[in-house]
This record gives sequence, C-alpha cells and structure tokens, in this order.
Amino acid sequence: MTEFQVQGIKVGNVEEFRWRFMDALIYLDMSLRVGDQVQIVGPDTDFRQTIRQIRVYHEKVKRGKPAQRVWVPVEEHVRPGDAVVVISRPEEGPRPRLGST
Repeated sequence: MTEFQVQGIKVGNVEEFRWRFMDALIYLDMSLRVGDQVQIVGPDTDFRQTIRQIRVYHEKVKRGKPAQRVWVPVEEHVRPGDAVVVISRPEEGPRPRLGST
C-alpha cells in the first residue's frame, strides 16, 4: 500500500464519481466549506482545486458537516477511496461580540 505525504487536514474520502457531470460524492469526517483549497490524492489521483460549490441532496450549501455525504464538482477524474485534504481555508473575519451593537 502506498502512503502519501500531504500537508493539511484530511476531511473525507471520495465514495463515487459521476464523469458525465464531473461530480464527486464525498463522505465527510470533518467539515468542508466553499472556498476551501483542497488536494485530492490517491494511487492514480493527485491534484488541487478550490471548492466552489457543495450540494447536499440537490440543495447548495456553504458548508458540509461531519458524517454528511456531499456532492462537489471536481476538475479532474477521481476514484472511490481517494482522500480529500484541506490545504488552506479562506481567512474568516472577527466574530461579532454578543450584546454589542
């Protein structure tokens, strides 16, 4: 078995790929957000892309939660079992304080 060296946080695995739509069904172990830069790696796969859309069933969402299965458009062919690793996240602004106006 090949071991991969990727810097980042593994958030899930590809379960299914629809080549006609270039969509991957990903089972999430951790959250995934629109705007995340990910690397998808496997024995025959290794590329990076920015997450531009996430769908749960047929609804677009901004974030996939742990234990969800989400559809994500992908730029290249992926295979079941490929790992999805977040390598960077967009910076979040400061959170508003409770009770402040």
